[in-house]
Amino acid sequence: MKQVPKPKFIMKAKAPTLKVIAEQLGLSISTVSRALRGMPEINFETREAVLNLSKNLEYKLPSNHTNSAATQTSLLAAIVPSEDFYFSQIIKGMDDAAIDAGFSLMVCRSKESYGREVSILQRLSKANIDGYIIAKAFETSSFEHFQQLIKSNKPLVMIDRECKDVPVPQLLIDNFEGGQIAAKHLIEKGYRKICFLGAKTYSYSKYTLENGFLETLKEARLDSYEKKLFFGDFDIETAYEKTKEILRMNDRPDAFFAANDQIAIGIYKAIEEAGYNIPKDIGILGYYDEPVLGSFTPTISSIHVPAYELGKKAINTLVAQIHNGINTKISLEAVNVQLSQRESTNQTKRFFGI
Repeated sequence: MKQVPKPKFIMKAKAPTLKVIAEQLGLSISTVSRALRGMPEINFETREAVLNLSKNLEYKLPSNHTNSAATQTSLLAAIVPSEDFYFSQIIKGMDDAAIDAGFSLMVCRSKESYGREVSILQRLSKANIDGYIIAKAFETSSFEHFQQLIKSNKPLVMIDRECKDVPVPQLLIDNFEGGQIAAKHLIEKGYRKICFLGAKTYSYSKYTLENGFLETLKEARLDSYEKKLFFGDFDIETAYEKTKEILRMNDRPDAFFAANDQIAIGIYKAIEEAGYNIPKDIGILGYYDEPVLGSFTPTISSIHVPAYELGKKAINTLVAQIHNGINTKISLEAVNVQLSQRESTNQTKRFFGI
C-alpha cells in the first residue's frame, strides 16, 4: 500500500487553503481537492491524510461541496462563442484540467449572440453548477447576467474578451503583442507594404491585433500605406476572393498578415493562382498556428497562440475560487504569444537606405 508522507509539523494557518494542505503533504492541489470531495479514485491513506490535516488546519469546503460524493455534481460550465480551432483548443485545455481537478465540464455555444448567452445562463442557473467560465459574445454590451452570477455567489472567470465592469478574474490572449510580433517580423524580413486582413474585434480593450499591428507600423514609419487594413467576416473562400481583388490594385501589398489561419489559407490560394512567388514576391503570416499550415508548399508562418494553456489556466483559476472563496476584484492577466516562422516569410529583402 502506498505510504503518504506525514507533514513534519502542523501549523495552523490564518487562512487555510488547498495549497497549504497540498504543500504540507507533498500532493498536488487537484489530488487534495478530489480527496476532500470524496472522489472514489483517491486511495484510503491519501484521503485520510488530507482529511486529518484539513481538520487540524480548520479548512472548510465551500457550502456547495459539503454533501457526500454520491450527491455532488462537481460540474463546471463554460460558454464560448464557437468551436473553431482556437476555442476547440481552449475547450480541450479546460476539459483536461477539469478532469484533473475532479470536475466534469459542460460546454455551451453562444454563437456570438447576446440573447443566446442570456438564455443559456438562465437554463444553467436551474442546475447545480459549481462555477462558470465565459467568453462573452461580440453582441454582448450589457453585463447584468454576469453580475447576477456574482450576486448569487457563483464563481466566475472571464476569458478571451475583456469585460471591464465585471469584477472577476479575467484571462486574455495578448493579441496586442501578437500584432506587434507579426508586424516586427515582417518588417525585419524586408516587407514594407503590409496588408492586414481580418475581422474587426469590436472591442475597447487594447488587447487587439489591429492595435498592436498599427502601433508597430507607426513606430517603423510605415503607416502611410493606405491599403493596409481590410475588415470583414472572412473564411477561406471570402479571403481568397478579397485577396484577388487586392492583388489587382496598382500598388499591391508585398506581405499579408491574416487575423486567423483560415484567412491565411485563402490568401495563399489567391497568391499562388496569380503566379506570385511566396515569400520572394509576397509574404504571408497567419494567426493561431493551426497544424495544417505545415502541409502547404511553401509552409505558412503563423503566430502561435497558447489556447490550450489558457483553457487549463481558466479552470485552475475557477477551482481555486471554488475552494478559496470568490474573487470579486478585477484581476486581468494576459497570456503571451510567440512566432512560428515557416517558409512563407523566410525571405530577407535588402533595401538600401533603410
